[in-house]
Amino acid sequence: MSVKVTVLGSGSAYGVPVIGGDWGNCDPKNPKNRRMSPSILIENNGAKVMVDFGPDVKEQTLKFGIREIDGVLFTHPHADHITGCFHLPMYMRYFSKTKNLPLFADRATRKDIERVWWFQNDPKINVEYSGEGRPYWREILPHEMLNICGMEVMPILQHHGKMDSMGYRVGNFAYSTDWNSMPEESYEYLHDLDVWLVECDSETPTTMHQHLDQVLEIIERVKPKKAYLCHLDLTMDYDTISKKLPENVELSYDGLVIETT
Repeated sequence: MSVKVTVLGSGSAYGVPVIGGDWGNCDPKNPKNRRMSPSILIENNGAKVMVDFGPDVKEQTLKFGIREIDGVLFTHPHADHITGCFHLPMYMRYFSKTKNLPLFADRATRKDIERVWWFQNDPKINVEYSGEGRPYWREILPHEMLNICGMEVMPILQHHGKMDSMGYRVGNFAYSTDWNSMPEESYEYLHDLDVWLVECDSETPTTMHQHLDQVLEIIERVKPKKAYLCHLDLTMDYDTISKKLPENVELSYDGLVIETT
């Protein structure tokens, strides 16, 4: 079965432009430089799964017509990947008592989400969900296959500064955001990719993310047929950076649709 991926947000934590209207190096006349916070939608085997639920999730679900989904995969608990959880009670109005919403995360990520959104997770507090469905947790373990309504998902362990994050592979597509290194074992799950959507936070070096020269070296090692760069900050002007990329590498943008077989 084919894998269809829609890039809901191609930007880094603060998007482009950042608050106050700063576009950095990015040309505001190019619509591909307007970027929401990082998130994607994966469709496979009849299932729809969002990866991360960040601050732009309301706008993303409206723009791309996303209502009922079959799960949310979290990469890690940084704010740009979890703060959309504020909208979960209202989002559940689209779910019936026969369809709940599984939330997939490792234990540390779940703990941080429950700490931030304590009022949604405290059984003593009655959160006024608008629908009959309910969100519930399912634990992720690195390199142990998940099955989400027929979609097989492989979580791939990554290092993101002093914390861990998860990448995900579905079929011959993989998504790797918010990482600066990964265990050697994790590279084994990146062989034979048709498409790798991989972060390139900045043109210049950073401490917790991939930057342009670094990620191009890693792409050469992994050798996907095609790579798209995501989690792009305001140093990554679409036209300027595109001229520096090899033939099989492109920048992603909000609304990009990727399909593999």
